[in-house]
Amino acid sequence: MAARSGEEMAVTLLRALPPEVAEGVLAKLDPAAAGRLRSALPGVPSVPPPEELDPALAEFFDLLRIADRARQLAPSPAPTGEYRPVAGGGKKATPTDKPGDPPPDETDPEADPVAELRGLQADKLLKVLEGEPPAAIALILTVLDTDGAGAVIKGLPPEVRAQVAMRFSQPGSRNYALIQRLSRAIVDKGRRLAEQPAETPPDTRIADLAAMLRTLPRADRMAVFQTMTEKDAELTERVREKLFKFTDLTKVEDRPLQGLLQQLNLKVIATALKGADDAVTAKMTSNISGRARELLQEEMSLLGSVSAAQVEDARKEILQLLLKAEEEGAITIEG
Repeated sequence: MAARSGEEMAVTLLRALPPEVAEGVLAKLDPAAAGRLRSALPGVPSVPPPEELDPALAEFFDLLRIADRARQLAPSPAPTGEYRPVAGGGKKATPTDKPGDPPPDETDPEADPVAELRGLQADKLLKVLEGEPPAAIALILTVLDTDGAGAVIKGLPPEVRAQVAMRFSQPGSRNYALIQRLSRAIVDKGRRLAEQPAETPPDTRIADLAAMLRTLPRADRMAVFQTMTEKDAELTERVREKLFKFTDLTKVEDRPLQGLLQQLNLKVIATALKGADDAVTAKMTSNISGRARELLQEEMSLLGSVSAAQVEDARKEILQLLLKAEEEGAITIEG
């Protein structure tokens, strides 16, 4: 399908309206533009075929959504004119202005926010574009150079990428005033995001919560866990797993620790002690029998190379026993 101008799209939409409604629309337009559209209407069939009307409607509603989104983000006046979409390997989209109008100063972001938009790194632009409608993203891509646009579309989720590609390929010119307004909104949104503190990773939040809950008396902590389990059992278990650290074994009294160690396989203890602090190793080896200590040393010498994951699993098994004993009141963690 050949590319169609904005006025051709407008004529198609007007043909789909009742004559009195179309005339009401024309009456609200600039007289010169309304005159051009009126002169084009008599020379075309009264009802546009679907292959003409569907693209025109899609473009109209895309522009409507973009304009509405731009007003929500950063309402501001914008100059008139039009940006041509990037073609081939061109580095910048060029503005098409009315005769006599000075071109926008692209070195001044306040005069032309498109210049500042182009200066954003692809990863930051992707972050800013999260949640924006595909039509708005497609319009933003039209003013980026080929490499920048490619980096952005590569980073989009697959389902969004396909929608953006479809809208980007739609024929017709791109309204410069709309691009100016949308670019300013996107740039301002990026500034607001930059001013916000970095989001805490989920694992860090869970570890922080575990550290806070550990300060509670056992009964109070168990009550919190019971309520959490009713809402989200998986989350509760992740917090429980972070409640104690392997070094906390040094804070357990000898007699209850001996009972805990007797429940473990010597290979698990040997694996868990791989690379452990000397204090932890001394605490555990001093709380097993002499014969078990000799077997443990032998097991450790035969252990050879073990992965970090194997060490982590062994320590987790020990901490699960520690947590169970602590919750049952059989073990107390001092400090």
